[in-house]
Amino acid sequence: MTDKEKILNEVCDFFIASNDFNGIPITTLAEKTGIEYSETIDILKELTKDGLVSNQDTINPHIIGLGHYKTEYQLSVLEKAKENKTKKIDSIGEINIVFDSHLICVYPSEKHLQKTRDTSSFSQKPYSKKLALGEAQLKPVFFEIEVLDKYFKDPRYSFEFQDYSGQISCDYDENEQPLLEKEEDQIFLKTFGLGVDKNLERVAVVYLRYLSGLTSEHQLYWKSKEIKSGCQMLEEYYVNTIEGNWTSSYSIFSAFIAEHNLINEISKSISKESLFNKTFEKGNRPKEFTFFFMPTLENYHKFISLLDKMLSDNISRKFFKDKIELFELIELETGQVERKNKGTLRLLEEWIRQNYNHPDDKLFDDIFKPIRKVRKERQSPAHKINNNIYDKKFNKKQTDLLKELYKSLKLLRMILQQHPESKEIEIPKWLEEGKIKIF
Repeated sequence: MTDKEKILNEVCDFFIASNDFNGIPITTLAEKTGIEYSETIDILKELTKDGLVSNQDTINPHIIGLGHYKTEYQLSVLEKAKENKTKKIDSIGEINIVFDSHLICVYPSEKHLQKTRDTSSFSQKPYSKKLALGEAQLKPVFFEIEVLDKYFKDPRYSFEFQDYSGQISCDYDENEQPLLEKEEDQIFLKTFGLGVDKNLERVAVVYLRYLSGLTSEHQLYWKSKEIKSGCQMLEEYYVNTIEGNWTSSYSIFSAFIAEHNLINEISKSISKESLFNKTFEKGNRPKEFTFFFMPTLENYHKFISLLDKMLSDNISRKFFKDKIELFELIELETGQVERKNKGTLRLLEEWIRQNYNHPDDKLFDDIFKPIRKVRKERQSPAHKINNNIYDKKFNKKQTDLLKELYKSLKLLRMILQQHPESKEIEIPKWLEEGKIKIF
């Protein structure tokens, strides 16, 4: 066996034996083959020109992160490695750690793997197979948004979502036993994100690395919902997950919850009681409060119901005690008079109009019409049977309504903010500047 064959075989064997599709460091390769380091690099250059191997010199060269580099760049990397072969020693207490100061890992090329690797063990794992054939671990794969419904609706899964990304995992009981009995369903998807297709409709995006961690049953399920082309991920998800940076963008969902919470803080500074019984910041955000669902009439009605519970149903009657009359007197046909509770939304509007004079009645319409619209739409499915239908128009209806409600809450917060007792409440800069996006 020639040295060239020995090195190529070692590169392939290391990659195939690896549990995480890792490359072999050049220094390790030289030690395992017994070939001098400088000569190993010369042979790697030949193999690179032949299109048989590839190298990575990124922050994490142990995986093929974003893809394979052009041959010219790989050759320049190898030449620099030849010049910069050094060992660095760091000490932690009495422990000495030796590592390469210029770490480069080598992989078999996609062309060579396609030609030589037996992938029969990956026949039911299409995404693991892609990594086994040398594709990039951080390659984005796009899916119809309804791929998430399976996990979103099943209470045995923990479905978490914030702004433009989320996570899915199997839930466990109080004895740390999985709620899903079948082992193949006990999955964990570390991260998924939001993207758009060519028509700017929402799609889900997952990196190949995390799809590969799914069981065969779930890989095949996701494969059935895959979109082959015409999609791109949101910039925010790319910046956060690939570049590792925080973004300055906030979703309308986060803005809605922030305004809702501020209203409560301000109202409590005005009165001993807060306006809303419950707020939804941090871990209290309902999982249904998201754009990640299939556009059906049933899901839309569930979203409407949630909004009504967060707003009208959530207004505290205690807040209005001793501020305005909580009841109205209604004369019955019998001549008797009945004392009836005023609705919470009516109480809020009466109190606002009583304490805030504004010449344009449109301001009050902008605040209260959207909230009343939600209440009215919630009552519709409660009194009649509707056949569930799939229609992408529900995406737009949801977006338009949420925009109206966000404006409603912001106007209400700005009115309450003018009260002298609310001066100590700090308004986040991002809310004031209005850097809000409809993801």
